[in-house]
Amino acid sequence: MKRIVFTILCVVFAASLFSQNRRHLVVDYANDSVIYYRDKIINRIANNDTVDISEDLNKIVALYYDYYSWGSKEFNESILWCAMMSLEWGDNWGAYRLMKGSCELFAQYGNGPFEGRDTINEILYLDLQSRLHYNGNAFKPAIKYSRRSSDLKRLYFGEDSEVYLKSLLDLSKLYTERLNHKMSQRYHNLGYQSYVKMIKREFCEMSESERTLYWESVKEYIDKTILIAHKSAGMREGKNLDSLASAAYNALLLSKGLLLNTTIGFENYIIESGNTEAIFNLMYRKSLVDKEAPQQVIDSIDYVILNALKANGQGFDIPHLSIGWKNVSRKLADDDLAIEFYKTTEGEYGAILVKRNWKAPKIIPMKEFIYNGFLNGVPLDKVLRNCSFESFSKDDAQQLWKLSQAVWTDKIIKYFPTTETGRVYFAADGELLVTGIEYLPFIRPRYDGEKVVAYYSISDLFNVYRLTSTRELATDKSLLTDYKAAVYGGLAYNMGTEELIADNKKYSQNGEESLLYAYNSHERSLREAAEPIPELDGTRREADSIIGIISQSEQHEYDIKPYLGKDGTEASFKALSGNNQRLIHVGTHGFFYDATDTIQAQSLQLGDNPLSHCGLLFAGANNKWYGDYIPKGVDDGFLTALEISSLDLRGLDLVVLSACETGKGYITSDGVFGLQRGFKMASANAILMSLWKVDDDATCMLMTEFYRNWIGCQMTKHDALEVAKQTVRSHKEKGWDKPKYWAAFILLDGLD
Repeated sequence: MKRIVFTILCVVFAASLFSQNRRHLVVDYANDSVIYYRDKIINRIANNDTVDISEDLNKIVALYYDYYSWGSKEFNESILWCAMMSLEWGDNWGAYRLMKGSCELFAQYGNGPFEGRDTINEILYLDLQSRLHYNGNAFKPAIKYSRRSSDLKRLYFGEDSEVYLKSLLDLSKLYTERLNHKMSQRYHNLGYQSYVKMIKREFCEMSESERTLYWESVKEYIDKTILIAHKSAGMREGKNLDSLASAAYNALLLSKGLLLNTTIGFENYIIESGNTEAIFNLMYRKSLVDKEAPQQVIDSIDYVILNALKANGQGFDIPHLSIGWKNVSRKLADDDLAIEFYKTTEGEYGAILVKRNWKAPKIIPMKEFIYNGFLNGVPLDKVLRNCSFESFSKDDAQQLWKLSQAVWTDKIIKYFPTTETGRVYFAADGELLVTGIEYLPFIRPRYDGEKVVAYYSISDLFNVYRLTSTRELATDKSLLTDYKAAVYGGLAYNMGTEELIADNKKYSQNGEESLLYAYNSHERSLREAAEPIPELDGTRREADSIIGIISQSEQHEYDIKPYLGKDGTEASFKALSGNNQRLIHVGTHGFFYDATDTIQAQSLQLGDNPLSHCGLLFAGANNKWYGDYIPKGVDDGFLTALEISSLDLRGLDLVVLSACETGKGYITSDGVFGLQRGFKMASANAILMSLWKVDDDATCMLMTEFYRNWIGCQMTKHDALEVAKQTVRSHKEKGWDKPKYWAAFILLDGLD
């Protein structure tokens, strides 16, 4: 990433350096030659082809020497650019040779406002000198040049400029590597709050795609904050890190799900604004997203919405950006623990911990490698990607134990609750997002020969809550009071096209489409499915049991709508949009096609958006599975996360996805792009989902017991799931005590 960013900077500087070619070069021949060598060098560096770069750089310098005198402004500019290229491809000596003796040249030329100097070139010169000394491990002069550059950036670009704010973080990183944490914190804190204000200001005036591009360009500050804190903790074992740890925790609260939460907040603000023009265009925008319209078309609707709000004097705010670690700390009980896991830009993992009344968070770096009898350790990230609970031999349990020691380190465990009422709240990052780390062993598994006879997970012994961000603890949740429940199960995947058309008409509004909205027969996955798509008997039994439990609830009288057999269509699900559903349960097949399954995704015509590569199957899905003709505008039974994201599910307290791999997706810096993102974008609160293929019968029992505990016995969602898992595990005669059968399901944001 650094190489790509630096290459872009080189291109930008080169463009400014050579843009007015007739002013800089007196003949077209020289102009064409410089452009030729410049482009050749940039392409070679981008492709890691460093052969003859020095020779090409010398030719550029020679061309400028021929047409300008040594010491001229133009000649000095060429030296700076060539030195920058030399540093980029790792030739420190070449950069030093080019810059030697030129330190006073730029002071004599240009019309810059500071002592008559050309400030832009001086800033570039100072940055190059800083990098040159840094590469040579001469940190003291590197800091000296970086500070001078930062001062000039403040004067020339302004204290609130992105250029100056980034220079402060670069200085902070340099002081960190010098183990001068006092100065590191000073320079970091000078810029952080201004940076957050800048992001907030820009976000409120941008389209969604602009926010995405802007965030990719500015999140470097956030990433560096976390990296600096991580490296500082590793060097000083936690000493004098209070300010950096606080900044890093706040950075994680800001960045995790930033784009997602901004989109959700923006849409909810529009709907509740009463601005009819903005609301209408939002609904129209949702229909365009559902159809995967070109981005420029969607952006144009965003601008119309923003202008409609502005014309009405309505300004969008982003309150979640103001939540800091102290807000989280105040929501914790005395024995609670909040953990923000993170993955740095260099691929290292760590955790930042907060407890009530702490004066600052604590940073705990994780092990970079896991050793399992080999001389060379396996990187933690790779172990997480290959982590599997599905098979469970002695070797599997041993690997899970080593992984647990790497994730839940002794330095974290020592802050775990000491009472039964204490809770552990954690938010994952990187591969931890799709790994059931709450089910890793807390105590080393016991064996009888090769058989695992005792397995006690983290969640067996502690109250562990998985959150999208610990920010959720400090976020006000307002749910609608309607107790409406929709239950899907026993779906008939084999329906005729005419039946689908009739069903679609039943749920349409005035005849028009609404704008809002390895495998075997015992597993709820579409992957490697035999034809036709197998029906799942367990989901019908599951649905019948759940309907019975909900209907007998003594605490609340639910309005239950069962969607069974041929009634459980995609059109019926989309019709739930805007209906204030409090509970949705879907027992069906799930699908997720990752980068290795693109051919299958293309054959099903799922689209290019990552959110269209995962979803749920509904009644009549066999038509699309077989490639049969489905009339335009008729739902095909393949409900994707992209389609779900366009629905209005405000007030949805819990959605239960009783299917395979519903927690999977593409891991990004803004979270998991999968079903969970689709439902979160639709404003769902808590999600119960699975990380791998689940057994039909065991899942039927798990779900039935969950609802019996939650609604029947009035337990919390978290406790209801834990007790349900224990019930499944008690059936050792069926082999259900293995994690494969009970550890697949994770509860996200189930705080009550």
